[in-house]
Amino acid sequence: MLSEQELLQICSRYELACPVCETKNDYFRLKRDMARGVETEGDGHPLTYKWGKPGFDSIDPLQFFWGVCQKCRFTGDLNDAKFRQADRMIKQYRATLHGDGLRQLLMAAATGKGIAQSLGKRLDDRDIMVQAIAKFHLGIYSTCLRLNLSSGNLARYYLRIAWLFRDQERFYPDSDLESVSSKFVKLRKRFKGELPAHKDYPILPGIALSEVEALRFSRTYFERNYELLKDAKVEDELRLRLLLAEIGFRLYELTSDPVDYKKASFFFSGTIQQCLGILSDKSIIGGVVNRAREMLEKAGERGRELRALHKERGGGDVDDEAEVEAPAKAKTTKKAKKSAKSASNGKGAKPEAKKSAAKPVEEAPAPAPALGDDRSASERDKATRQISLLTEQVTDLKTRLEELEQDNTKWRQRIGRDPLTGLPNRIALLTIQMPKIIKAFPDGGPFTCIVIGLDQVARVNLEHGWTMGDRILKASAKGLLKICGEGEELYRMDGANFVLTGRMDGNAARQRASEMRRALGGSSVRVEEAAMPMASSLGVVTVEQKVSSSDKEVTSAVYTALLHSLYRAKEKGGNTAEIHSITRF
Repeated sequence: MLSEQELLQICSRYELACPVCETKNDYFRLKRDMARGVETEGDGHPLTYKWGKPGFDSIDPLQFFWGVCQKCRFTGDLNDAKFRQADRMIKQYRATLHGDGLRQLLMAAATGKGIAQSLGKRLDDRDIMVQAIAKFHLGIYSTCLRLNLSSGNLARYYLRIAWLFRDQERFYPDSDLESVSSKFVKLRKRFKGELPAHKDYPILPGIALSEVEALRFSRTYFERNYELLKDAKVEDELRLRLLLAEIGFRLYELTSDPVDYKKASFFFSGTIQQCLGILSDKSIIGGVVNRAREMLEKAGERGRELRALHKERGGGDVDDEAEVEAPAKAKTTKKAKKSAKSASNGKGAKPEAKKSAAKPVEEAPAPAPALGDDRSASERDKATRQISLLTEQVTDLKTRLEELEQDNTKWRQRIGRDPLTGLPNRIALLTIQMPKIIKAFPDGGPFTCIVIGLDQVARVNLEHGWTMGDRILKASAKGLLKICGEGEELYRMDGANFVLTGRMDGNAARQRASEMRRALGGSSVRVEEAAMPMASSLGVVTVEQKVSSSDKEVTSAVYTALLHSLYRAKEKGGNTAEIHSITRF
């Protein structure tokens, strides 16, 4: 590990507030051109670095790629100017994040649970490679919290994880890969399970524990990025094609998998064809031509190396394999001409629209038979049978739909109820109760939500185990129900956190929270040999005025405010109540 003095020789220090929990953090980013890759492999991996300061050759520059919040573990790319400036416009930055993911991070920070916190614990590991892998997966997790998912960014991050494993002997000689893997393998299921839903996932992101796994993730997301490439310059498209070919080549070197060979061959061939199209078009001039010539030479040479390796490993010529050798002549497509011309003018080119001949759903009907035609009766009988069959199918579908609706009702009841305590849960609070209260606002008057975090449950879990912790939680829920007043409802939010809702204004809410804190602070719960004080951290949010037109937005804002207030209360040491200052939502 480098000392702070050593870090400041090669890094710029940024003191930034985390855009999620607003904790102040010190981030160290490499100074411009401090570590430049001199020689690189086909996929961009630097074989050698030229350092601006002597004595740092054994340090992996990727160690300085991420900035990780010490509290909530939200992680940002330090090369991303928007992340470095997020503390100046926290509200705007948060608006780019998935609401559920934001709340999940805040809850995890308050409870010490969740995948981000588990990965964060690996940052304290003595193994520097473990730290680096943890940072990259925290970065991927945080990237997935964005509303607009960038497949290109995910691809780049997984590619750099592949470089970490490739550089193990160079930068992490003391690290044992099996030992490193063992510290993450149990987190894989939880990582995928806690990711917010995105329609743009070609596959669900996961924890990569080898160069091969990381490269496969990277290729999949680059392929997705390639599909979405619409208005990019032809050079961008060429570079991405060539990168996909190189990743496939590296994978084939490691795996000997024919699928990897075919994919690499396909992208090498595509690069060659597109370059030839540009070179054969005499109307295209300028730097585009020179760069196409360079890429053609590189793709041709690497394609021949790929084919030679394939033959060396016993692979023969396969008919459906893409040819990697450049053909003697190639016709210039309209798309290549158009995109190349646009690129030479500095403009993006839109890809040619795909043409497809629409097939008729059914053939044109034959002329109706004459009345005396023998076929008339048989065709009528056939039609009658078809109608009868369709009627039966519709009836069956209606019956099945009714059964499914009954099942859905049962499942809605189940998922809205906490199985441990029997209380309604967060789903019931956010999707049923709170929208109902907001919809009736302001006729029903102001309302308040009080989040109650039991401070000592973690100690019980540590001393007596999770099973006893669950029994304590169950008994605590019964105790909390006893202090609920008329018109108040209790929900289990998550872990050792509960939410009480009621109709009260800010002054009444403040007094109620104070009463609850004193009552809980003076009581305890006991199960067999385990005893626990009911001392609690409370967060209070009151809605006295509704300014948003969307009930969903109000619900989300109130819930986020609840998490913030709970986090602040716990940060003060527990057994306190934090009143959220905003009452207009």
